[in-house]
Amino acid sequence: MRELKKKNKLDIVLPIILLSYFIILLDNSIVFTGTVKIQQELNLNTTELSWVTNAYSLTFGGLLLLGGRSGDIFGRKRMYNIGLIIFGLGSLFVGLATDAFTIIISRAFQGIGSAILAPTTLALLMDAYQGDARTKAVAAYGATAGIGSAIGLIIGGVLASLFS
Repeated sequence: MRELKKKNKLDIVLPIILLSYFIILLDNSIVFTGTVKIQQELNLNTTELSWVTNAYSLTFGGLLLLGGRSGDIFGRKRMYNIGLIIFGLGSLFVGLATDAFTIIISRAFQGIGSAILAPTTLALLMDAYQGDARTKAVAAYGATAGIGSAIGLIIGGVLASLFS
C-alpha cells in the first residue's frame, strides 16, 4: 500500500514540473515574438524595448544560483511554490502594463520567479525519480525545453496578430 501511494505521487510530479517549466519557456518565446506589438501598443522607444527583455534576462541569470540554493536551504517544494507565485504575479503585471516602467519592472519580477522555478523544478525532478525513471524524466524535461520554445514562438505570433 505504501509503495502504491509513493508511485501515484511520482506519477503526478513529472507533469507538474514539466508544465511549470513549459510555462516559463512559453512566456519568454511569446514576449520575444511579440516585441514589435509590445513596442507599438506601449509606445516604447528602442532602449525601453530592449529593457523589456534585458530586465528579465538579468534578474533570471543573476539570481539563478541563489534561487537554486534557496531551494536547498528552505525546501524545494516551498521555494517552488514561491517561485510559481512570483512568476504568476509578474505575468499578470506584464499583461496589465500600460507603460515602459511597469512592463520592465514586471519582467524583472518574472525573472526573479523564473530564477527560483528553473533550478527548483530540476531539483524536484531529481529528488522524485531514481534510475531509469530519472533518465526518462530528465529526457522529458529536455524535450519540454525545445517544445516550449518552439510552440511559444508560434503562439506568440498568433497572439500578437490577434490581440493587443
